[in-house]
Order: sequence, then structure tokens, then C-alpha cells
Amino acid sequence: MSVTAAKPVTIITGFLGAGKTTFLNGLIAYKNTEKLAVIENEFGLEGIDGQLVICADDKLFELSNGCLCCTLNEDFYSLLEVLWEGREGFDELVIETTGIANPASVAAPFLTNANVPYYYKLKRVICLVDARNIEQQLRETDEARNQISFSDILLITKTDMVTAEQLAYIGKLLKGINPLAVVLSGHRECYPFAEIYQTSRNAIVEAKSPKVANRTFTLQHHQHEDLVSLSFNFNEPFDLQLLSHRLTVFLNFQAKDVYRVKGIFNIHEQSQKIIIQSVMQDLAVAAGDIWAEDTERNSRIVFIGKNLNPAGFEKMLRQCFYRHI
Repeated sequence: MSVTAAKPVTIITGFLGAGKTTFLNGLIAYKNTEKLAVIENEFGLEGIDGQLVICADDKLFELSNGCLCCTLNEDFYSLLEVLWEGREGFDELVIETTGIANPASVAAPFLTNANVPYYYKLKRVICLVDARNIEQQLRETDEARNQISFSDILLITKTDMVTAEQLAYIGKLLKGINPLAVVLSGHRECYPFAEIYQTSRNAIVEAKSPKVANRTFTLQHHQHEDLVSLSFNFNEPFDLQLLSHRLTVFLNFQAKDVYRVKGIFNIHEQSQKIIIQSVMQDLAVAAGDIWAEDTERNSRIVFIGKNLNPAGFEKMLRQCFYRHI
């Protein structure tokens, strides 16, 4: 089966109270000419949010046996199989996580499983950010920081309850945490759905990374934590086996301090771009588009985490360059 036949997947995350269910209802209304299959995750035995979702048909599935990120078991894979058997009945799969879920875990089957990407293609992870409470959440929780770090789109909600100056400050704060993400804003009466659906996760690194003549990196600190964002850019081609091995070893020992790794690499004698990203302690490696003939093949990678040493990362990456024997 061709990957092009895979169903697109959108994951909605965000800390408790950010407005995920309200956003989901708006999304269903926006996509009224298409059919959505919605997985609504509940934390606890009694489902509540599912009763608040406006859905025109029966393509709404609730998983109530705990937080989805902690219960990625055969039940979830069985649901994906059932959905695929009825794939003619929907155009897109949407997953709304609980407010305490780590989206990296929810995304894992779509990025690291050998078979799932043939049937489902993860297009975007959207994190809703409560404009009024995000600073406190970042101070007090790891979950909010993980959600922001992993997501492709950061949607600031409840913008009608803050000033323009506050909104600008929050946008700058979020870019300091996740420079890869597209930052948008809106509220229950006006969400930027058109911009959201113009954004695909595999295109973000290329769009956000500067093209330079040689290696460079940027370093940013988050004001509430020792949070660091490192961006590197290299012209030299990489050895994929070396690169995968070193990044895997690094994650095995340092995963608790690394919230996200994502990059597009120029691999020796490969005509396609190679996309590498971390999903918890796992490394996901996938082929991207073919390099255009008139495009400079420079590799770009971003690390987001706590207490990251830029010199150490540069040394590790340089050791993965392809070497002529």
C-alpha cells in the first residue's frame, strides 16, 4: 500500500483548561464538508468531554481507561485497525489528548512503528496555550513544557482576555521554548483554521531554519527553567548509521533532559532528505522529499531541553560526518 493513501492525522494537545474541546468543536464545524474520525481521550472512568463534542455522525471514539499516553496498548492499535477497515467513511483522524498527556507518546505509533505510517500519516501536533495561565503552568508543571516543546503549532487561546502587549510577550515566550513551532492565536469565536491546515510538520524545519554558508547555532534560555534551544546548520554530508547510533545512545542516557530533537539531514549518497526526530527515548528516522538540484544540501537540526551544552552537541554531530576511507 502506498504511503500516499494514508489517512492524515492531527493531534490536539494542551494543558488542562486550555480549551481543547472548544477548539475541537470549532474544527468539526470548519471541516463540515469532510468527515472526521475523532478519538476523544478521557482521564478517569466516566467520560465527560465526549458529551461536549458536537459530532454529526458516529465517528467519535472514547478511550476512558486512563491517560492515552500511559495506555498505548493493543486497544489503541485495535482501534486504528477498526478505523482503517472503515476508512471510506472518514477523511481525517483527529486525536484529542488529556490535559496531562505527553504528545510525544501519543505520536509515537505514527512515527516509530514500522507499519502504522503506511495507513496513517501524522500531519501536525497542535498545542493549545492558555494565554492567562501559561506562565504559572510553565513554572509548576513539566507537562505544559513537554507539550509546547513537541508540538508543531502553538495556538494561544483566550486571546480576548489579555492585552495586545501580553499576547506579544506570550508569543515571544513560546518561541523561546520551541523555535521550530508556528505560533498562532485565537479564541472560541475566531480560530485560524486556514493557517493551521496550511502547516505540515515535515515542512516546518526547512521553513524555520536559516540557510547559511557553514555551521551555526543559536542559544536561548527560558526564564522559568534552565531551558535551552540549540539550532545547528551544517554543509558537510552525514553518515546515517553513525548519526542514528550516536543520537540513540545520547537519548538513552539523556532523554529526561531533552524535550525534542528534530532535523533534516543531507546523507551521503542519498537523493532524499532524511528526517530524524526524537519520540520520548526513541529515534524516528524517515525519508523526506528528494533534494532539488538547485538547492544547497545543508543539514539543520534543533535540540530543546534543559542544561544543554552547545559545544558538546557540535562535537557529537561533527563526529557523524561521512568520512572517505
